[in-house]
Amino acid sequence: MGDLASDTEVQSVAPGRFAATLSADWQLVGPNGGYLAAVALRAGQRLADRYRPASMSCQFLAPARFGRVELTGTVLRVTERATALRVAMFQGGDQLLEAQVWATPEHPEGPAVAWHEMPAAPGPDRLPDLKDRLAAAGAWVPRWHDSVTLRVVPGPTPELTWARFRPVPAFDEPWLDACRALILVDSLQWPAIRMLMPDRDRTLALTTHLAVTFHRDAGDAEWLLVDARGAAAAHGFVGGTAAVWSDDGQLIAAGQQQMLLHQLSRPAAFSRGS
Repeated sequence: MGDLASDTEVQSVAPGRFAATLSADWQLVGPNGGYLAAVALRAGQRLADRYRPASMSCQFLAPARFGRVELTGTVLRVTERATALRVAMFQGGDQLLEAQVWATPEHPEGPAVAWHEMPAAPGPDRLPDLKDRLAAAGAWVPRWHDSVTLRVVPGPTPELTWARFRPVPAFDEPWLDACRALILVDSLQWPAIRMLMPDRDRTLALTTHLAVTFHRDAGDAEWLLVDARGAAAAHGFVGGTAAVWSDDGQLIAAGQQQMLLHQLSRPAAFSRGS
């Protein structure tokens, strides 16, 4: 079982330079892309700790391996109301990702309002764990299911999913709180889209671009509801959107994802038993 706080921790090795260790507890298809983004966000925190994250845009450039990574961080602009950061991650001489982060002071002026309501869904206590359902079907269960409990709302596609991190389900620190949303926005769009693909068992999608805006803290909300949907597929790419809600109906974060499609010669491991 992974621990989000310790598994995203970065160490300062020089001004603007950091190191981290990617934990295999966040294995999905290789290291979880949202987990990589979360590690990069924690590096951004080292550059703007008196701020809170407002958004992150991340380009995934090369596959990662579990183990040590190096990161660089640059402050691009600082004002009284916001700061812009750039973070890059490297491993074995290859750049894995390039990210841009906006952060804002804790209590800036401005309205606090949302124009969308949380989708209606049964509570997580009324739904079975996805990990148990996969195991019962003889399907492959990635290790990240030990770190995040998922309970899917029944429907033609898994658009609505309740998620709870383990062993620590919630954080009162805004950068760690945002890491929850990053991982969920990245991880749950492809399962929803995959069910709509014509040859889903031989199709794999890898994230190339992830953009997430952080609207509110989830606070002590342990369960988060993720509404993930496909947008369109064309020219070898597929895109989707996702929104993350607290259990009391607050919109926590929203994101978009673009994924590169791969056609496999045989069914993917995750399709066994499905």
